[in-house]
Amino acid sequence: MNRFRPALLALLLLAAAPAFAQTAGGDRAAKAQQMVAELEQRFARADTDHDGQLTRAEAAAMPRVRDNFDAIDSGKTGAVTLAV
Repeated sequence: MNRFRPALLALLLLAAAPAFAQTAGGDRAAKAQQMVAELEQRFARADTDHDGQLTRAEAAAMPRVRDNFDAIDSGKTGAVTLAV
């Protein structure tokens, strides 16, 4: 089983950077937690067989994961998991 690399999490969080940048001071931690929660929800929705990992087909529901699937699946197992 392969795990999402921290770089992938960073890539996904950077996609939301404009909203994050608008958040003031102490709200940044709350915003980061919200973004991680949203990522977990999106991952869960994409994981159609509920096995805790995304195949290439399931990753189609998450464009950034789909577009970077080969880099994320560094072990070439055909699936990735979410580790946050």
